[in-house]
Amino acid sequence: MKYLFLILLFTVVFISNSCLEKTDPYTKNYSGSEYFPLEVGNTWIYEVDSIIYDNKGSKIDTIKNIVKEVVSGYYEDNLGATNFIIKRYNKSSTGWNISDTWAAYGDNKQAIRVEDNLKFIKLVFPIKKDISWDGNEYFDAENTIINIAGEPIKMYDNWTYRYTSTDQAEDIGENHYENVATIVQVDYENSIQKRYSIEKYAKGTGLIYKNMIILNTQKIDQPNLSWEEKAEEGFILTQKLISFTKQ
Repeated sequence: MKYLFLILLFTVVFISNSCLEKTDPYTKNYSGSEYFPLEVGNTWIYEVDSIIYDNKGSKIDTIKNIVKEVVSGYYEDNLGATNFIIKRYNKSSTGWNISDTWAAYGDNKQAIRVEDNLKFIKLVFPIKKDISWDGNEYFDAENTIINIAGEPIKMYDNWTYRYTSTDQAEDIGENHYENVATIVQVDYENSIQKRYSIEKYAKGTGLIYKNMIILNTQKIDQPNLSWEEKAEEGFILTQKLISFTKQ
């Protein structure tokens, strides 16, 4: 449980349940909406594997989990945008336990998710190869610090999102997808840090794959070691879609 936030990526955005009584206003008119489907009742189940480095690399924890996301309702923010509520659940021996609540919305220019009060521009429209954007422009990425196993890490330095491929057929786990857009959010390293993050979205489904490698080291005198061998703090996370149920 110490590292549960990592598997779920971050913590809670609290939203009142009173908004769940409204009628779903969602329309699919915004460009690219099929890659970011938001309808009350939509449900995604993911397999999430994490490797967490602690105590200068002497402690390595491997964690496997199943996470469910459900679009449970919506509300309007102070700018009039319709935000969809995403309830997230962690699977345990007793069943599904709610872990946190996020939000997401889309318009004809971009698709946004709010995760632990950090607002990310996940997609921009139209979806086209080599288009790039600042997906972290809504927060101070340079000074945002995330605690990983008690160690403060600046995760978001040097991030520039870019479509590296679009409309590609791919197999993720046991599932086949005909139209997949791949976004490399960061691919950067130097002698003391590695930052890599990639997401894949399938047409008609949404997020199907995520891989993050956020590692730090001071072993600059051992350049021939792989990052898995020399990492002293940080994590590696892989998230794969198991199933998607559309409302």
